[in-house]
Amino acid sequence: MNLSVGIVGLPNAGKSTLFNALASKRLSATAAHPFTTIDPHEAVVAVPDADLYKLENLIKPGKTVPASVTFIDIAGLIKGAHKGEGLGNQFLAKIREVDAIVHVVRAFKDDNVPHPHRAETGTVDQIKDDIDIVNLELELGGITGKKNIYILNSGEFDLKSDHIFTLEKEISEHYQSEVIVLSAKLEEELIDFTKEEKKDYLKEISIEKSGLENLIQKAYLILNLITFYTIKGGQEVHAWSLKKGQTAHEAAALVHTDFAKSFIKAEVIPVSFLLEIGDWKIAKEKGKIRFEGKDYQVQDKEVIEFKFGK
Repeated sequence: MNLSVGIVGLPNAGKSTLFNALASKRLSATAAHPFTTIDPHEAVVAVPDADLYKLENLIKPGKTVPASVTFIDIAGLIKGAHKGEGLGNQFLAKIREVDAIVHVVRAFKDDNVPHPHRAETGTVDQIKDDIDIVNLELELGGITGKKNIYILNSGEFDLKSDHIFTLEKEISEHYQSEVIVLSAKLEEELIDFTKEEKKDYLKEISIEKSGLENLIQKAYLILNLITFYTIKGGQEVHAWSLKKGQTAHEAAALVHTDFAKSFIKAEVIPVSFLLEIGDWKIAKEKGKIRFEGKDYQVQDKEVIEFKFGK
């Protein structure tokens, strides 16, 4: 699916740092000044999926392909962006192209990274000085109705603080929106850790789950996507993204145009059933595999084998 999520926020909120962590590469330069990012970068990011890797362990294929979400790093918006201030027209045009927004809100303290509005007031109000300014510029730029997630970008050692907890609750209630607390700097630093090292470090600082994984999964959900799986001759396990409500015929076209052109039927089983039984042939003998036509609406977490003519 060619759907994307744009990362927006004020300058120096931590957008590029978050993007780098998402991309698992330092593609965007990070610096303590506005407009670090001018040309938007894109990253196709794998969606964490425990069921996919259980399938991988069961099938032991030569190749496993996860579902993905595309994130686009968009430079910081400032007051007057809708009038062209700070390259605003260019940035707003890019935001219009995305399907959902991740709005990074600064909640970390760093005297070496100035807040764009601190000099004006001497203090910073996360709602008035951060969120509302960006939201107003988006509205004045004609960008309304997009689904969004707020990212409260905290310092590493403030993730569990009362202040952050209160701010998270306040933003969630005020904007009636999803709020995820994470430290973009920490997530970027974890790029170079092994899976086990990352797990051990998060446990050490009392974090159960990476904020990054939470963000990717939430972004997938707000794009209204579901996942189905295909198993190609035991050699490849593939997770595919599909819009909720789409049909088996549309799913077949996503896998291969020939499947859609000569569609006969789809053999379908929930992934949980297949993992429990452990074998496709046995699942069929037990009557757990259904036969569905082209108009069948695919459900989340189903394994599908498409049958097509020649």
